[in-house]
Amino acid sequence: MRICLITDNKKSYSTKNFLKEARLAGKSITIASWQNILFNSDKNSLLLNKKISLDKFDAVILRSSKTSLTPSSLVLDYCEHNNIRLLNKCFYLRYQSVNKLRQQVIFKIKKIPYLKTLYGENLSFGLLKKELGMPFVAKFAHGSLGKQVFKISSLKEFSNFIIKRKLDKQLYLFQKFYKTDCDYRVFIVGKKVFGPVKRIAPEGEWKTNTRGTKHKRAEQEKRVLNFAKKIIEKTSLEFAGLDILIDSTGKPRLIEINTMACFKVFDKIYPEINIAKKTIALFII
Repeated sequence: MRICLITDNKKSYSTKNFLKEARLAGKSITIASWQNILFNSDKNSLLLNKKISLDKFDAVILRSSKTSLTPSSLVLDYCEHNNIRLLNKCFYLRYQSVNKLRQQVIFKIKKIPYLKTLYGENLSFGLLKKELGMPFVAKFAHGSLGKQVFKISSLKEFSNFIIKRKLDKQLYLFQKFYKTDCDYRVFIVGKKVFGPVKRIAPEGEWKTNTRGTKHKRAEQEKRVLNFAKKIIEKTSLEFAGLDILIDSTGKPRLIEINTMACFKVFDKIYPEINIAKKTIALFII
């Protein structure tokens, strides 16, 4: 079994642990860079690090890149055509690119409780205030670690947000603000759910994925675990981090799915689980 891990962050916690657990399992694993992928249409070849053919591998794990322009669909289509095992391949084949806006559409179709969402290039502040209440949330369709998420509490803040988006051309969406001081991160690996980790916002902060956030074990939160199990039934996910909140009525709602989620914090809270080891085990026949 030869595994290829495609990432632009060779020094990340997740990368290092995938390497460690693959080698402990006696499996060959190679790191390839997104920026060094070379596709040749005449030869129908996809070279990794500009020299190793992807068809030399039995399995592929994709990790996100903040800088590369190479579309993941290039690797996905090649793996499908050449019968190469790709983590989350069924999910990727069905949905291709899944940004935060597209996810909300998927959640609605799959009847997964979601965050009320509005999108439009010319939405007015009055409409958003009427439909979502005050305050409401604006976020980029692509983003991570809460850096592209904003709470809009006034017409001035809304206007400033729109002006900046006209300049940077970022795709964005608006969502209802669900008042809560915590949410939960659950991991899916294979057909099992692990966790959850309870994420508690710092005092005076409303986001739970920012500096100063407290993390705690929350195995007793059965609502979250049972909700995550239903998501497995409704999707073809093999590996993902699920962000879930409990609304004021006690109903779990899915914030988003991260199919390339980092698990450093999760491993710290649940060291006995070892997400990387369980993921590598999916490739062992």
